[in-house]
Amino acid sequence: MANNKNIQRIPQEEELTSEDYAIIAAALSALGDFFFFLSLVKAKETTQAETKKKTKLR
Repeated sequence: MANNKNIQRIPQEEELTSEDYAIIAAALSALGDFFFFLSLVKAKETTQAETKKKTKLR
């Protein structure tokens, strides 16, 4: 039989609190806003490039 006194117990991790979830949600929201901003920059660059091509063809 194994000696149960020598077995080390692994501490259980605590569950996330509502504050933790709020921080995670805020970080994901900020990340989404950042990618939205990048898409706007890309759309502006694409529009400017298309405009320049049209003016050169004329």
